[in-house]
Order: sequence, then structure tokens, then C-alpha cells
Amino acid sequence: MKVLIAVDDGESSHDAVEFAKRALPADAEVIVLNVAQYAVSAAGTMGTFAMGAYGDAMLTTETHERLARQAELEAQRTVDEAGSLIGADDTRVAHGDVGPTICSVAEEESVDLVVLGTHDRSRWGRLWFGSVSEHVMHHAPCPVLVVR
Repeated sequence: MKVLIAVDDGESSHDAVEFAKRALPADAEVIVLNVAQYAVSAAGTMGTFAMGAYGDAMLTTETHERLARQAELEAQRTVDEAGSLIGADDTRVAHGDVGPTICSVAEEESVDLVVLGTHDRSRWGRLWFGSVSEHVMHHAPCPVLVVR
């Protein structure tokens, strides 16, 4: 059995890894994946990190590259921690839109199961932000286990 566990740095991903650790057969081949990304708002912020003058959404190439490197490092740390916890055979960082990228990796790797957590957003939160787990459930080439 080949399993793809999609993780981010949230508690729901930790719960998904813990559940998979208990539920998967010992001989399962496990791939842990994080889709690295960063977002810059119109206020020039990335998450809680200020990016210069308030309201200045223009980023220098140097700042853009620094943010991309930081996102990459954080994504790698996340998959390394999750991979170590579950004893993964492979850990990966991918880039792109999260839901479609998870589905693409699942298809490329011919996995038998995708496991991921859910942030359990409200209906309005899903409408505004979208739902990665919902996208993966509807588009993955294999069964999907969403851990609450």
C-alpha cells in the first residue's frame, strides 16, 4: 500500500499524521508532502510578517526571493518533522496551488490513499478561502482519508 500524507504546519496535519501512524499497516510505503507557498496581501504582509511600508504591495525581487526561500525552509521543516514522526519512506516539498498539487503528486506516484487533515472551516470560511480537503476529495485519483 502506497500512502501520501499531505501536511502543513497546523494542528490538523499533526492529528492526521498521528492517526495514520496508528491506522496504516507497518509495511505501507509513506510519502509526506507539503506544498510550499507564501501569500502577500495588499497591505504587504506575509502572515504576520510585515513587508515594509504599510500598503506598499510592490516587493523587490530580493524580498520576493527571500520570502520564497523562507517558505521553502518552513515547508521542508514541516515534512521532515512529520516524516520523522511516521517513519516516512519519502518526504517532499512541492509548489503550486495546494489542492491540485496534492492530487497531481498522488496521480504521479500512483498512491493508493491520500491522508490529510482539515481545518474545519465554517461554510463561509470554505466559500471565502476554499477547502483543500474538499478539493482533494473530489479530484484525487484514489480514496482520501480526511482526519478531523
